[in-house]
Amino acid sequence: MKRIEEAQQLRDKSLSYSAIGRTLGVSGETVSRWLNPAVRARYAGWRATHRAKAIACSAVYRATHKAEVKAYKAAYCTTHKKEIKTYGAAYCVTHRAEAVARIAAWRREHPGKNRAFNATRRALKRGTLIGVTIGQLAEIAEIYRRSQEDPKVRCYLCGTLIPIGHRHVDHIMPLSKGGAHRPSNLAVACDKCNRSKHAKLPEDIGLLL
Repeated sequence: MKRIEEAQQLRDKSLSYSAIGRTLGVSGETVSRWLNPAVRARYAGWRATHRAKAIACSAVYRATHKAEVKAYKAAYCTTHKKEIKTYGAAYCVTHRAEAVARIAAWRREHPGKNRAFNATRRALKRGTLIGVTIGQLAEIAEIYRRSQEDPKVRCYLCGTLIPIGHRHVDHIMPLSKGGAHRPSNLAVACDKCNRSKHAKLPEDIGLLL
């Protein structure tokens, strides 16, 4: 609905269907379908009876208009951060089992890539541990222990109490972005926030250090 509203706003400025399509990263025919209820209803009926062909057509369009699709996605992500974050959080809550199964399946199907990822992460940790003191190592161990055993632990991002089994020790400044494996850079996050944050920088999620 949001894209249709955007298309209508551009149409109100007297832009052609083709010009609107270029702006939104779709074809002019798609814009025409969005803005004409009768055409949209007819197309919906066609898609229902030609599902495989519709999917194939969409795939062809994406393959032949990569630049437009990429530009639209980038613009959409920039202007709809809040909606994307809200949707992602809701999806993680309602599709946790599917996400876990999908990740497990990917690891089974791509053992080489999974080993490479884990090796890179271990190497980053080892590199940032150069010069660490015995006291800091003890603090790191204690953070991990508390994250798994303490009865009440709050997520440092959303502030909610995290049930045991849903806690992750997160690098506030990601290792991949130069963060250190030090007590001052470690905090406990709930699984939902940890997946949402991923490798983002603190300022990307509005966290002030």
